[in-house]
This record gives sequence, C-alpha cells and structure tokens, in this order.
Amino acid sequence: MSSTFSSTVQPSGSAAVPESADSAHCLELSTPAAEWVEAMPVGNGRLGAMVYGGADDELIWLSEGTVWSGPPRRPQPHPVTPETARAALSAARTAATAGDYVAAEHALHALQHSSPQSFQPLARLRRRIGAPAAEPAGQAEVVPAQDAGAVSDAGAVSAVAPEGYARGLDLRTATAWTRAGAVSSAHAAGATISQRVFASAPHQVLVIDVAGARGGVSFTLDSPLQLEQTGTEDTEAWAVLRAPDDVLPAVQREPDPIRWAADPRGVQAAVVMRVLGGAARTRATADGLVIEVDGDATLVVAVRTTFTHLGQDPADDVGPALARARQLCRDAVAAGLEEVHGKHVAAHRELYDRAELQLGTRTGANAGPTNTTALIDAADAGGAAAAGGPELVALLFQYGRYLLISSSRPGGTPANLQGIWNQRMQPPWSSNFTMNINLEMNYWLAETTGLAECAEPLFEFIEALAGRGREPARRIYGSSGWVAHHASDIWAFADPMGDGHHDPAWAFWPFAGVWLTTHLVDRVTFSRDEAAARRFWPTLCGAARFVLDWLEPRADGSLGTSPATSPENRFLVPGTDQTSSVAADATMDLVLSRHLLDSLLRLADTYALRASSPELCQEAEAALPRILTPGVDSAGLLREWADVEQMADPHHRHIAHLVAIHPTDRTPSEPVAAAASRSLDARGDEGTGWSLAWKMAMRARLHQADGAGRLLEKFIRRAVEVEPGPTGGRWRGGLYPNLFSAHPPFQIDGNLGIVAALAECLLQSHAGALDLLPALPPHLPDGQVRGLRARTGLSVDLQWRAGELTEARITSENREPQTVRVRCGADELTVDLPPTGSAVLTGADLSQES
Repeated sequence: MSSTFSSTVQPSGSAAVPESADSAHCLELSTPAAEWVEAMPVGNGRLGAMVYGGADDELIWLSEGTVWSGPPRRPQPHPVTPETARAALSAARTAATAGDYVAAEHALHALQHSSPQSFQPLARLRRRIGAPAAEPAGQAEVVPAQDAGAVSDAGAVSAVAPEGYARGLDLRTATAWTRAGAVSSAHAAGATISQRVFASAPHQVLVIDVAGARGGVSFTLDSPLQLEQTGTEDTEAWAVLRAPDDVLPAVQREPDPIRWAADPRGVQAAVVMRVLGGAARTRATADGLVIEVDGDATLVVAVRTTFTHLGQDPADDVGPALARARQLCRDAVAAGLEEVHGKHVAAHRELYDRAELQLGTRTGANAGPTNTTALIDAADAGGAAAAGGPELVALLFQYGRYLLISSSRPGGTPANLQGIWNQRMQPPWSSNFTMNINLEMNYWLAETTGLAECAEPLFEFIEALAGRGREPARRIYGSSGWVAHHASDIWAFADPMGDGHHDPAWAFWPFAGVWLTTHLVDRVTFSRDEAAARRFWPTLCGAARFVLDWLEPRADGSLGTSPATSPENRFLVPGTDQTSSVAADATMDLVLSRHLLDSLLRLADTYALRASSPELCQEAEAALPRILTPGVDSAGLLREWADVEQMADPHHRHIAHLVAIHPTDRTPSEPVAAAASRSLDARGDEGTGWSLAWKMAMRARLHQADGAGRLLEKFIRRAVEVEPGPTGGRWRGGLYPNLFSAHPPFQIDGNLGIVAALAECLLQSHAGALDLLPALPPHLPDGQVRGLRARTGLSVDLQWRAGELTEARITSENREPQTVRVRCGADELTVDLPPTGSAVLTGADLSQES
C-alpha cells in the first residue's frame, strides 16, 4: 500500500528541542502556562509531570499513579450487615413493583457506608535560572474551605513570553520542550535558554534538562503531602512523603475533608533527585529539598512508593522504596543523558508508531495554522471544515494515544479520571476509577489503535475487583459471584458509595463489574488469544454468577432486575411532581447481562472451557432467552426502564440505555437501532467531552456520518465557562489550551474516547465483517490511517479521497489462514488471507489487487 507517512527521531543531546517539529505530532504554544490546563503532560505510565514551560522560573507538578489517600479501614463486622442489606433491597423491590419509586430510592440509602479514596498530587518542583532564592518558596499551600484540596500556583511562572519564546510537546518523542531568549539579568544579551522534560519508561525516571543557564540553576521541591524525612548526599537529595489517611469526595461537602490519622497507614513515597554531571549543592529544608547547580543542569528524579498491589494495603517500611528510587537515579546518571533519552524514545515509539491518522492538507491556499492555540481558535470559529480543522482532529487522535501510553503501562495502575496527572488534594470526583462509563471509555482505544499492552493495568484492576468484590456480593446480595459499583480506587473499593444521603442514581449500580468484563472479552476476540481466555475465565465466571443470582423472574417467565438504576439519570414519577432514579428492569442492566452470558458461552465453546464450569454454562444457556429485551416508549424512543418513560432531564449527558449500540459487540435488531437513533436525536448533541465522544461512537455504529460530524464539531471547540441551561452550561465540553478535554473540569476520558470514536468512524469489526469508512464525517473528506486493529487479529490501513475509499490493506496477524468479509457502503467482498499475510483492495468497489 502506498503511503506518505513519515517518521523522524529528534537527536539526543543536552536540552535538544525540536527546531521544526512535525506539527501533526506536536502541540506548540507561544506563552508559558498560566494554569494547570495549559501545562504539557509527560508520563511513563507511573510517574507523571505537568510542565508549565516557564523561562527563568519553571513549575512542574509531579504525580505518581500509586499515591492515593487511604487505604480504607475495613470494619469487622461491616456496618451494612446482610440483614440490613436484605431489608433494604426487599423494601426497594417491593416499592418499585408497587410504583412507589420515591420509596424505592429512599430504601437504598441504607446500603451506603463509605466512598473510594482520592488520587493525590505528589510534589511541586520549581526550577529557577539565575541567583537562587535563599530558601525554597515554602511548602505547597493547601487552600481550605470552599476549594479544599486546591493548591495555589499564583505567580509561579511569569506570563510574559520573552523574545524567541516557544514551548511544546513532541508526541513522537514524548518530550515537553521550552525555548526562550534570556530574560534574566544573569544572562548575556542574546543568550537562549532551552529545556526538555521527559519521563523514561525503561529507566523509570523523570529528566529535566536545561541549557543556556549562565547564571546557574536551582531546583526546589515541596509537597502538599506530609513530609516524613529528608536527606542529602553529594549531588543527591531525597524526601519521604506520606499521603493522607482519608480524603472525602467533594460531594460530601465536609469542612475538613483531608484527614491525617494519629496512627498513619497511608502510602509513603520516596522522591530522589540527583544531578547528572557537574558540581551541585544539595540541602534539605523544613519544607523540602533544594539543589543548586553552576551552569547548565540535568536533573534526574525517581519515585518509588510503599504501594504493593491493586487491592492490597501498602507496606509499612519505606526503606526498600527509598533504596530502589536511589538506585534508579544512580543507574540513569551512570547511563548518561543520551542513552536514557534514546531508550526512552525507542520504548515510546514502539507503541506510538503503531497507528497514525492523517487528515487534510497543509499545502496551498487551504493550509491551516500549526500553533495549537491557532488551531483551536480556527476550529472554534469554523469547526472541522475550517483551515486546520482536519489537522486538529488528527492531532487529537495522536494526542489521545500519547496520553494512554503515558498514563497506563504494564506494572502500573489504570488511567483514572485524570490519567496520571493531578495537582489537587481533593480532585474533582476524587480523580477515581468511575466505572459507569469513564474507566471503560479510557480503554476503548487500546484494542482498536494498537495499544493492547496499555490495557494490562485495567485487567489487573478488574481481577483485583473480582477478589475484593466477593465479600460485598455475598453480604449485600447473597451471591457467590463478585460485584462492583459506581466507583473505585487502587484499593479495589467495591461497595455502594455514599454516606447514607447520596443519590442512588450514581451511588447504587451493581453492574460495574459486568461492564468491565467487556474489556476482557474484547482482548480475546481482537487477539484470538487462548491464554488470555483461560486467564480471564474465572473472573468472567464470577461476574456471570452474580448476574444469574441477581436476575429476578417475572410472572411471564422472563428475567429482569430490580431495584435498578440507569447511570446517572432520573425520571419523573408518573402522576406526581417527584423524581426518582430507581425502578425495575433498567435497559443497561439487561443488555450487559445478556452480553456477559452470551460472551461466556461463546468463549466456553471456542476455547473448550465448558468442562471447568459446566453448571454455570447450563444456567447461562437457560437464562439467556428469558432476559427481557429493551422496549420502545410511546414516543418511539428506547426505554431506559421498562415501565417509566419521562425523564427529569430529557437532555441528560448519560446515555447508558444505548449501550447495546456501543461498545458491546453484538448487532442490535433494526427496531432497537431505530429507537436508539431517535433517542440520540431526543437527547441532543450537547454534552460533556466524554458524552460527545460516546455519542459520536454511537452515531458511527449506526452509520450516521452526519451525526458523527456534528458531535466532532462540538468536541473540538474551545472550552469556555457558560451559564447553566437546558442544553449546555455546566456540562458543555470543549478543549482547554493544552488540548485536554473539558467535562468540565478536565477529564481524560474525553481525550481517550474521541480516539475510539474516530476509529469507529473509519473501521468496524463487531458485526462479523470489516466495515470500511462506515461513518466518515463529511468534513474529513481526505485522509489516510494506518495501524487500526480489528477483531480476529487483523490490522487495517486505509486511504480515501473526496469521501471515497481509494485503497485498503488488510493484514492478518494469525498463524492460520482466515476468510474475511469486507464491506464498504453497498459493496462487499470476501477475502482469503494467508497466515500473517495481506490483501490490498483498491477503489470504493473493493477490487482486490492480484
């Protein structure tokens, strides 16, 4: 297949920054960051940094994926006893059957006892060029009361851009860079300061490399966490920090949400800083660490914590973590900057280069802007059709893959609501693993865009949940399977969350584990990996056991669920002016139940697994045809619950009841698909970043290119504060200056979800065939993509012009031959692929090259 794709590597060397980086793989801004959503993110799957890009004065926020508050104290016996739970569920079920939905909702408050813990910031690193301050800026200030957990960065970086200033993020080399003419009196006229920052996965260190610092460089580290100990030795300095024992979610509105116990049990983090080459002076202060260097400087930072494994409490002794962090620093210094950077780039590109999207053209009269701010401005004014609009969309595709690589790698924790980046002690929604859409959306792109390894932390988390979730399944539901609810943390919290007063619309939803198993099924179906099928089988069986125990027989012999919520929606109670979130037979419950049981049986037959769980498979076979099918209401919309139809907010951002359209891998019936399409129309296009991405993926599955295009237009606009309204305001998505997606505030699921949505527009494989360009947005008429993945072990490259397919290459990664049905519009072709072989199709009529 012909291709214009190209690839370059920036040379290693002190503070090397790209002089003319490929704008298709680079964010570039012309002023330093004034706030966190303007900073550049780097990460190695575990250690993350947000780089503000200051010239003389720099600010870098550090995060580490295992630094969370907690672990939670697990009382024995649990306050929500089996008797309490049985009474609450029975009361809710009886009330729902009687149509007293308000009483059903109130009954479920008795299941609430506690909440997941919060992802924490690690430390704040300041870099100053010129004469260092006599003392560090002081411990990071935690702002109390109305904005608990916020940390003040006021005046941290000068907003004045010196002559020759530019900063950016090279996605191909995973390097944040800054270049500026000197503004300090300590510098000679015409001097240039340059900096690059990267987080190495092979060496497990963060590197800050500064050149042009004729007046010297000082680094100061402080933290909002508790400072336990500090130390220095030659060019090395270290600190041990402790996370809080408890951080309450903001929804509880407590005056003192950040809590430190007298007998601390929280995660401890060892932070080690060491200078690579040159003379350095180190000192510890009451607030942190200071390192001063004469001339240019390369600082290496390593972090290790007392975290042990997902779902398990941390170790008590920080000594091994400190020793490991010190050794990582020393190993990186011994290797040298060029080797560390070279291996970092190679490891990153091994993942990043697997897929690439090119859209539009940057030549001739239609050439668009390359500066990221200008790209957003143009898209905000003219949408995807504007000059640079297609390029911005392609950049978002590259950026989303970069963010998943940077925040989720084997051996680390899953990407949370903010990936791996956070500067707040009490972050929005605790920056936790929210499992009624957000965590799932984070990983949709892993299979379809060649980042299968990046899903390994998710799989380990699901397995940890399966272990922790057995106790609440037994205690609350009387099931021998496992259960998980709305949200969780690195301790694998699995109970209903809340303190007895929170809305069951989100606090009660026992199908999170069931939904998460779709990722396990996808891994097997995309890769045909028998080892994965056998690994995941016990987890799938445990989730299926819960579903079979929870399904409730109806008088006509069908099976439904009660009490049932539909995340996170509410309906108007018929005949009253009240609302509720609890009824019977939520469509999402039914669809996910059917999908899990059907998938279980399919894997059992494909990989000869029935013999290990014969009775469970028999129960699943008997239950499947009895599960209720989604209904259609009087307006022709897909019902969200079986017996209610008027929503309290007809434009609600959650569209849980349409899960049969996407991401499940079954083809819905024509009536269900038509009702789902009308439901999307009724909900409207407006929504949060993640909601826009999910709706776009659904429109793509329905082959509605115009609908996908409208949602894409909204996704790429600028994020702005808007007064609340029926179709916008609080829940209006858009892009921040660093291309982070707005919920608002920032949530990474939008950035990751839009990649998955674009992939669905270009290629689908869930319906038993390869669908090429099934929903190409009309404003993206010209482009090419390589490295998309499809089920049954296929890789697909595509080219199109004027909205028509011009060429497709389909490559099998299997060691056995396979036959593939390929569709493009009304045309269909059967292609025989040899083992690890390829077929090339040309033209919209799918002619196969000989």
